[in-house]
Amino acid sequence: MIDMHQAEAVVHLTINRPEKKNALTREMYGLLSRRIREAADDETVNAIVISGHGDVFTAGNDLDDFRARATDPNPQSSAGLAFIETLMDCDTPVIAAVEGIAIGIGTTLLLHCDSVIAGRSATFKTAFVDLGLVPEAASTVTMPLHLGARRAAELLLFGEVMDGIEARDCGLVSKVVDDGTAVAAALELAQRLAGKPREALRASKRLIRAPWRDQVREALERERAVFSERLRSDDCRQALARMERR
Repeated sequence: MIDMHQAEAVVHLTINRPEKKNALTREMYGLLSRRIREAADDETVNAIVISGHGDVFTAGNDLDDFRARATDPNPQSSAGLAFIETLMDCDTPVIAAVEGIAIGIGTTLLLHCDSVIAGRSATFKTAFVDLGLVPEAASTVTMPLHLGARRAAELLLFGEVMDGIEARDCGLVSKVVDDGTAVAAALELAQRLAGKPREALRASKRLIRAPWRDQVREALERERAVFSERLRSDDCRQALARMERR
């Protein structure tokens, strides 16, 4: 479900669950986290690329996981947020290649990547409020930081859909390419990092993120607490039930 390919100094991770539009399960989050940590610890790796299988990036968190956590009196900690923390702690540059839909955490995880290459018709959407939930992955800080407060509200509060061009123009995406070429473009960009001094890359990434690192971590914890409460709310349970009936 998480394919890995390594070519020289680049590790390519592919979310591979096409029958569910690459929706992420607890197991998949765990695999992604482990692969990223392994790549970050590998002294031969200078870049990590994350993409989705086929013409979809990811439909976000598997809703069955939300339903299970919403009804479990002693739910496990969020594997999705553990994955986000792994991304936050990763000093190796991470490049995302987005084709098709990027929903929920499929959008918010991009805010922790160093570059995002998207196909022209890629679409980005968060539906947390529609599900009776609140934003996660520290997006209440990272999204205003990247997009500005008003564009962040459009995505996080109104749940508006943003296409590739709009995402590039507001800073969510680094570069837009023709549909079907995002992965190749991301791998090409990663290869540009392959020959650079590894420790200089890692130290530079740490310095770039240092000014808001604590702020992002604090946001992650604030969101974690409220998200957990909202997940057990009647609003959320009813929204999940409606979606299951559909």
